[in-house]
Amino acid sequence: MKLFQIKNSFVLTIFGASGDLAKLKLFPALYSLAEQKRFPKDFYIIGYSRSPLTRKEFQNDFEKSIKKAHPKADLKIIKKLTDALYYFQGQYNHKPDFEKLRDFIKEISGKNSLTNMAYFSVPPQVFKDIIQNLGETKRSKTEDLRLIIEKPFGEDTQSAKELFHFVARYFEEENVYLLDHYLGKTGVQSILSLRHSNRILNTMMKGPEVSNIQITASESIGVTSRVGYFDQVGTLKDMVQSHLFQILALIAMSIPITDKSESLKREKYNILSALKFNESNKNITLGQYESYKNEKEVPKNSKTETFAALRLFIDRESWYKTPIYVRTGKKLAEKKTCVVIELKKFAFQSKDEEPNRLIFELQPEERINIQLVNKNGLSSEYKSITTSESIACNGDDCLPEHSNLLLDVMRKNRLHFLSFQEIIASWEITDSIIKFAKKSKTKIELYKDGSEGPKSQHKLTEMDGFKWFDLK
Repeated sequence: MKLFQIKNSFVLTIFGASGDLAKLKLFPALYSLAEQKRFPKDFYIIGYSRSPLTRKEFQNDFEKSIKKAHPKADLKIIKKLTDALYYFQGQYNHKPDFEKLRDFIKEISGKNSLTNMAYFSVPPQVFKDIIQNLGETKRSKTEDLRLIIEKPFGEDTQSAKELFHFVARYFEEENVYLLDHYLGKTGVQSILSLRHSNRILNTMMKGPEVSNIQITASESIGVTSRVGYFDQVGTLKDMVQSHLFQILALIAMSIPITDKSESLKREKYNILSALKFNESNKNITLGQYESYKNEKEVPKNSKTETFAALRLFIDRESWYKTPIYVRTGKKLAEKKTCVVIELKKFAFQSKDEEPNRLIFELQPEERINIQLVNKNGLSSEYKSITTSESIACNGDDCLPEHSNLLLDVMRKNRLHFLSFQEIIASWEITDSIIKFAKKSKTKIELYKDGSEGPKSQHKLTEMDGFKWFDLK
């Protein structure tokens, strides 16, 4: 199979190139693309940061990051990348620096125009400075300049709306790629492709056939180096508002009949804008792992939640009264992300019989499981039968999530990126939950490191006669 290769020359400017995101994710992602020979003959990568680095120092940092992520990295490929690697020191709020950047790009490329991509690997506080300066230093209104902005997109509904209107002052929507790295994962992308191509799945996943949906994303590690950011936001904003609501939208939406990104975004928005949280402490569990306050830089009186579980509904006729259970947390027993769709049983079935289930495992493995029930011979005992198939990428074209999404930007494929409408809808439901939790003083329950999380999470499912399903 011939892999898709970028034909046109491009320049990728990484703002915040001396930061952790660039070193941990972007540099290794670029190596994976180069390893598959995805790049054109001429391309240029510029690290833009406030740090005083020489080009050689930046190239060394780049090489170290790649070798750490890819211990068996090909030195010839690294050399090809570092030859195309440059460094530019500048401020984010200083327009003359962006004018100098323009001249620098022309100087190293010798071209007046080429595909120009800007990756925002910076804190959200400087988004507007970079957007404004890039917008005001464009060579023309039709210049091919693509912004790649990674979450978080605002910190609440109001700030997300402000960011949307601010971006719109300088750039058309088609030039803005709002990136949630979860949407670059093969397993997550498989939800869409499996539903789009298999009628049997969509028949099973229709609201009238489903008794409940469960989405679990658990992490075995704590907040690690993200303490400064995480303690300000908590897991509701960090995980639920973005990653988990996006997965839910892909599961519950109607399948668009075209593969255009606008159609997909519209269907996801229809779900996200219809999400409903019934204001009661019976529908929410918040927790914090016991050693959290011992983490460096965490305030001793911190009330930041590291675990959240919610009972939600979708306010649409097709999903009427179908409960949606969402939970996520840190420092839990194991790392896993999965979606469990439990189907309704026949009225004549025994309460003891297990229901049919459709399970999407997203990590650590990527699999789809279908659970059926059978009775063997003369036995009165029913047994569960599980049909399982890997949905992991296993071909020569497999890429990590950031590589997948960078390649999509280069191809002008917007399918796996967000719209501001989706983001704002997600913030509206998240804000309502946070506002209720503060008003009602929802208890933050301590849970042991390495446990399943707060015990009260089970009240959410039990009130409907269900229980959390855990993969064995």
